[in-house]
Amino acid sequence: MASRKPAFIMKNCSLSIEGDVRIGQCKQITIPVLERKMEEFRNNGMIKPREVTMGYEVTRTTFTETAFDPDVISLFGLINGHNRNIVAYGYLESEDGREHGAQYEMVADFIKQDFGDWEAGEQAEAEYELTVHSGRLVVDGRELYAYDDLDVTIGGVRQQPFKATALRYV
Repeated sequence: MASRKPAFIMKNCSLSIEGDVRIGQCKQITIPVLERKMEEFRNNGMIKPREVTMGYEVTRTTFTETAFDPDVISLFGLINGHNRNIVAYGYLESEDGREHGAQYEMVADFIKQDFGDWEAGEQAEAEYELTVHSGRLVVDGRELYAYDDLDVTIGGVRQQPFKATALRYV
């Protein structure tokens, strides 16, 4: 019988940027939202429009650091600012004592840096926003979904598997 106690409670997290684990530096991470792009259409004879999935919306991530780190700041450039490897790590616990690990791997480009307000005696923060080109969510070693510019796999099942053949990119 399955446990009825709360499971997979996020207890802590860290961030890795280009292989540099930012433990103690990163205050907050927003995981990219995978959202379907919906379009309305109405053909002859239909009494109301219907929404259909046309793909997925652009994915973005943000994170906030309490450090003013020149190594992270320098990743923003136009020349060297492409395709950064970012991994968000999560430590989860279930109330029955089981421990779990989650990671969200992404390839992303920095699009915004915000160094906020600087004030004497107050903690300064740096906020970063990135556009995410590919993402992969893994919990306890099991891939829940992965996506890039051409494909999406959810629960191990490739969505629209014939598309690659039809468009000749296999």
